[in-house]
Amino acid sequence: MPEDSLPTRVSLLRRLRDLADDASWKEFYERYRRFIFQAARRKGLSAQDAEEVLQDTIVSVARGLPNFVYNPDLCSFKGWLMTITHRRVTDQLRRRGRQVPLADTGGEIPVTGAPIESPFDAAWEAAWESNLLDAATDRLRLTVSPRNFQIFDWTVRMGRSTGETAAAFAISANLVRVTKLRVLLNLKKHLRQLRREPWPKGCQS
Repeated sequence: MPEDSLPTRVSLLRRLRDLADDASWKEFYERYRRFIFQAARRKGLSAQDAEEVLQDTIVSVARGLPNFVYNPDLCSFKGWLMTITHRRVTDQLRRRGRQVPLADTGGEIPVTGAPIESPFDAAWEAAWESNLLDAATDRLRLTVSPRNFQIFDWTVRMGRSTGETAAAFAISANLVRVTKLRVLLNLKKHLRQLRREPWPKGCQS
């Protein structure tokens, strides 16, 4: 996994201005598809409808990126992308005959790109954090031994007890605790790195 797996790097945003740059668009898609899809699902959409939201969002991003400019006083790329996704979710809800508050109008990409304050914010943040955790876990796999990752996986992600893990790996309970702590600290380090948003601050003008 590349060092800048998440968030978006300035270099990638610049490359995406070229719609013919298939490699950069594939990178962007792979990086963001999971949590755009998750955010749509958290709003009650089916998997099929969430997939349509994902595709529509990518199209909207392609249309909007040529006008994406640096402006630290407005909002981050994260907020801009959230707003676009919110609008595409609203569009999909209306297509399915769902009632949507008038304040949540669809339409084109907003001028300021400022995040919309609505219950969608919570769904977006949950999906964003989930994606960050997945990305950090992917990095973690590359920086710890497979055995230590398995011990961590057993105790933290699978919820196995220290005793069960010690027996399964034929090690002492104390070594399980030490390994778990060391790997967990490593994971937190990767999360801190990913939360430093190196993308430009700014929105569509």
